[in-house]
Amino acid sequence: MGNDTTGHAALVQRWAETFNTDIEAMVRELYAPEALLGGVVMGPEKLLKFERRVLQAAPNRRIRVERTHPSGAVVTVEGTLLDPDQGEDWALPFCAVLTFADGKVVRDDTYADYSRWPGMH
Repeated sequence: MGNDTTGHAALVQRWAETFNTDIEAMVRELYAPEALLGGVVMGPEKLLKFERRVLQAAPNRRIRVERTHPSGAVVTVEGTLLDPDQGEDWALPFCAVLTFADGKVVRDDTYADYSRWPGMH
């Protein structure tokens, strides 16, 4: 997809949709096997293990994309993690800087208050 910002915007929507409904599809369809997460190659199995742990801790958690800022192969996503099981007003803002190549995330630098992220403690 190169620097196709329209295509990348669609991928961001698919990323949010699969995060909310099917983490296996999110990892296997949208992340390159050698994708860097926070600067580290995690690989699909380790990423799935992490996402399953989060899902077990917060089975009703969802993300809501607030705004996207595309620039070439990079899309910065401003969003909110919601978990109604922690209260109706519980929300955790995050910023994800996603770099795409060939229709896959090759780098994911997500910034949030991880001390509040479900499954992290």
